[in-house]
Amino acid sequence: MNDQRPARIALVSDQPIFLRGLNALVSGLKGFHLVGEGCCGEEALQLCQMTAPHLLVLALDDGPQLLQQIHSQSPLTRIVVLQSTQDSQPDNGALAGLPVFFFSRDLNEEEFKTAITKALDAPGPDGPDDPAQAGKPTGGELASQEPEEHGHIIYRSAVPSSEEVMARELLMAGKIQSDILPEEPPVIRGWEIAATLSPARETSGDFYDFIPLGPRKWGIVIADVSDKGMGAALLMALASTLFRTFAVRYPTLPAVTLDTINQRILSDTRGGMFITAFLGNLEQHTGRMVFANAGHPPGFLVSLHRGKESIERLRLTGMALGVDEQSRWRQKEVRLGAGDFLVLYTDGITEAQNEAGDFFGEERVLEAALSRAGASAREIHDAILAEVHRFLGSLPRQDDVALIVLRRLEGEK
Repeated sequence: MNDQRPARIALVSDQPIFLRGLNALVSGLKGFHLVGEGCCGEEALQLCQMTAPHLLVLALDDGPQLLQQIHSQSPLTRIVVLQSTQDSQPDNGALAGLPVFFFSRDLNEEEFKTAITKALDAPGPDGPDDPAQAGKPTGGELASQEPEEHGHIIYRSAVPSSEEVMARELLMAGKIQSDILPEEPPVIRGWEIAATLSPARETSGDFYDFIPLGPRKWGIVIADVSDKGMGAALLMALASTLFRTFAVRYPTLPAVTLDTINQRILSDTRGGMFITAFLGNLEQHTGRMVFANAGHPPGFLVSLHRGKESIERLRLTGMALGVDEQSRWRQKEVRLGAGDFLVLYTDGITEAQNEAGDFFGEERVLEAALSRAGASAREIHDAILAEVHRFLGSLPRQDDVALIVLRRLEGEK
């Protein structure tokens, strides 16, 4: 194995005795870390979703469809299938391009170790046509796309790469992040919420959250880590946890929450990254929101009264988090009446750049929101994203995008 860290391995068998035997074998091997066990195809899929193992060992009678589903769920996981002697040979057409390796179940301990090591060290299934492998050796006699048989071992071979290791780690980080973020905005009586987080890469430095602070009180967070990649993903995970911890501790003092989080980031990290963040503590029955803004793009509070629009920018009340331990934040108060709405976003929207080099900017965010004033939170939210998409044309986004639209319903208390 090229990676010096232990390889994560998961085991699945519908025979408990066989599963215990595999467990004993893996537990005695150096260089492997057992991350989970399962007894059926459904549990195999769940294991891949939760742990993204480097290697999945299957001793099941399920056919190619399960292998295809596992590959779709966790494309970088190598799959080792332990076959009974009476099993038919694999359908190569159905499994073309999949990192699947077939071995007989009649393996002794040394042969089992050889089998899983070959599966981990073999080149990727796409062979030399894979762009990530361009210019790399094809692995000599292991380069064949057809299965090769060596005693009990039947395997497909291919070429390992550092890019695959990095891609696997990013895939796992992305799954961890998706588990941290709320799947859906909460249902708050008298309010509508629409929210989106769209990473530009496998992982994101942006995040948002809705934190219960007590009866009819909510903390609303949107934030952006300054960097990208794995480091930003890890800091995002830390910051998300800190917001949930300290927002509840100081439910009426968002400025104190930011100060406490700032101290923790500076003491717990040394990476030089910072975080811009908006934290608003909302009373759902009164519409009162006390907020603090740590270097984040200003939100827009749009009030509608007798057909007239009033716009208030929720500007900075202090600098970004993770910069200076002496930083302090002020907090301000606003109130949302019936029909009013609040737009919060990250700079992936305002700094989106078109082919002419123009930035989308704050004014376009506001114009798109006002074009649907009086509509639902979802319609306002979708109008903003549609305008960003139109502005970019065919160009890909270069930064993560997070967007929240919060609207107070009329006639609700």
